[in-house]
Amino acid sequence: MSPVAERFGDTVRLTVDAEMSDSAVIELSVAELRHLLAGAERDMADFLALATDWASGYLPARCAPVTAALARVLDLPALAVPPKP
Repeated sequence: MSPVAERFGDTVRLTVDAEMSDSAVIELSVAELRHLLAGAERDMADFLALATDWASGYLPARCAPVTAALARVLDLPALAVPPKP
């Protein structure tokens, strides 16, 4: 599979597999793509916050390394893990 992103002025074309002539293609404006990517980043940050809260309650001894690993996979800064009383 060979995905491709191409920009043509104010339009971006995303092709799932450039090696296939009948591959799925999505065309959208640069502004719309930026908006969608910002939303996806917010969703991932929200997920990381929820996972951090969950891990602090269910895996208190492993919370920091688990959330740090999730942050690395999501390419986000790790959240501070609140200490348990």
